[in-house]
Amino acid sequence: MRMIAKVNDSKPLSYIWLAAQLERVTIPRSDGVVCITHYTEDAVRNLTRRTWVLPNAVDQSFFDVVRAPQADNVVLCVGDVIFRKNQNAFIRALGPLANQIPFKVVFIGDASPRRSYSAEFLELIKARSWCEHIEFLDRDALKKRFETATLLAMPSLEENCPMVVLEAMAAGLPVIAAKVGGVTDLIEKDVNGILCNPTDAENMRAAIAFALENRGRVEAMAVAAKRRALGRFHPHVIARRHVEIYREVLSNCS
Repeated sequence: MRMIAKVNDSKPLSYIWLAAQLERVTIPRSDGVVCITHYTEDAVRNLTRRTWVLPNAVDQSFFDVVRAPQADNVVLCVGDVIFRKNQNAFIRALGPLANQIPFKVVFIGDASPRRSYSAEFLELIKARSWCEHIEFLDRDALKKRFETATLLAMPSLEENCPMVVLEAMAAGLPVIAAKVGGVTDLIEKDVNGILCNPTDAENMRAAIAFALENRGRVEAMAVAAKRRALGRFHPHVIARRHVEIYREVLSNCS
């Protein structure tokens, strides 16, 4: 929450600001913190006595997704429409590319017009035929989208262990993600995904262009990502490691 507060330049007494302050009080009172990425571990290292790094588990059903990509280029971007998720800069970055390569970007997530950032997003969407916005999809509908989409893009300014990236990896959907926070724990550049700079429009645009023009190569990366996800994020793997940690903690209490 301290990292999120910093990225959002959160105002004093706002929800995010208060949550960030609460971390400074609660974490030092714990015996240790199970961290979902090394990014988290670095953030709490000076506040706690001990850390373990263990990522989130992925719903097992995402591993059962059978990919059948459409011939059309469809890019999914999943997440609430907020400044930290960086959708507006992403849309602007892709503008010049839309004149060169046919594709559609489907944004999935809440975009309340009461928020100024969301209101701007809705105006950008309205003016671009290659953009589509869907307010909400349940897990089954999202898996259906994963089956046919070309890739998942996550241009966020800050992330820890984003579930949508883990789910895409489990489903074998190619991923382009911002090189921020804990994302580098999940994606090895050009091995099981593509990393980009979310503050560099040209870099984001080049990453999307590469993926759309080299679909066979990014599908091969997605196969590697699924294999890695099975070994790292499957619920059975995560559960076994949690049990090991709990036993270790309990043994030190006796």
